[in-house]
Amino acid sequence: MSPTNLAGEYVFTIDAKRRSRSNPRYNGILRTHRFYIRYHSLLKGQSPKNVLENGEPLITFPVSFMENILNFGLEVGGKLIHGMRIRPSELKFSYSKPLILLPNEIAFRRHLLFSLTVSTLRKPTKINTLRKFMLTINANFLNTMSQIALDRYKDLRDSERRSWYWHVLRVGRSIKVLYRLDR
Repeated sequence: MSPTNLAGEYVFTIDAKRRSRSNPRYNGILRTHRFYIRYHSLLKGQSPKNVLENGEPLITFPVSFMENILNFGLEVGGKLIHGMRIRPSELKFSYSKPLILLPNEIAFRRHLLFSLTVSTLRKPTKINTLRKFMLTINANFLNTMSQIALDRYKDLRDSERRSWYWHVLRVGRSIKVLYRLDR
């Protein structure tokens, strides 16, 4: 079942959430926070900033390689609407929180699959190959895989399991394995 959207516009942003324990492998903000991407749909005449504050996201999951995710959002036709510097409490570090408007559902689905897959990569060497693939992917395959991710999120978002998001990221892992991006 596809999300209903009269205007056909989507918006996404990347937020930092506090980790339950600090991770000594990282320096800076990544030591104490993890970044999550949130997608929202817009109805006709709705302000993107109001949707972020008051609306329930279509899907949210942890991401990595954020700069590549933002660049791909602009490449599929997205527009940077708003960017602000956020400084989480008790930290000396800040990050840029972008708000990017995607023009249609196809751009949303391409970006969703790209974000899911790039978040499962360990090294950035395959990102350019993934980017080219996502720009030329078959529309039927694109719709099927993105709908699986949306359905998994709807089923598991209220789950008490701490690792619910790994089930959503399995869609990205399956694309990575299917097209041999894991080698």
